[in-house]
Amino acid sequence: MTPTNRLNKLVKATSKLPKGIQSRLLSQAFGRVVPMVGTAKIRYQEVTPSQVVVSLANHKAMQNHIGQVHACAMALLAETATGFVTAMNVPDSAIVLIKSLKVDFKRPTQGAMTAIATLSPEQQQLMHSTDKGETLVNVSVIDESGEAPIQCEMLWAWVSKAHLKQKQA
Repeated sequence: MTPTNRLNKLVKATSKLPKGIQSRLLSQAFGRVVPMVGTAKIRYQEVTPSQVVVSLANHKAMQNHIGQVHACAMALLAETATGFVTAMNVPDSAIVLIKSLKVDFKRPTQGAMTAIATLSPEQQQLMHSTDKGETLVNVSVIDESGEAPIQCEMLWAWVSKAHLKQKQA
């Protein structure tokens, strides 16, 4: 059973709404917490403790010089999906931090992008049972053709907020 944190409660509160409204509300709420996510207009399609699916339209503000989704926007999409699936599993007393990311660009993009981040039951259990740790979060990023123009590795860490405050003091 997944322990409930504030993020889980927010997602559960919107779960009975129609998918379009739920996606819009989650996107607005998360965009306020992480302003860059709101600026990019990332849309939350599915948010569960085991999987987060986010999408990004190929809109002008996120395009590169040849009209495709910019490389940094693709990395942001993958980082957002993996970060939120991680955040769905840590207690409110912890904070999640990206420890490393690796993005390999394989081919030009076609249209909008979708990132699907997943956690195994073992990864979820590790987050539920330890105050501090790290895990490589699986993510696939596809474009409108259904192909993956990038391959990513996202290593996420979590640590108790109290531990982080002690280090900053």
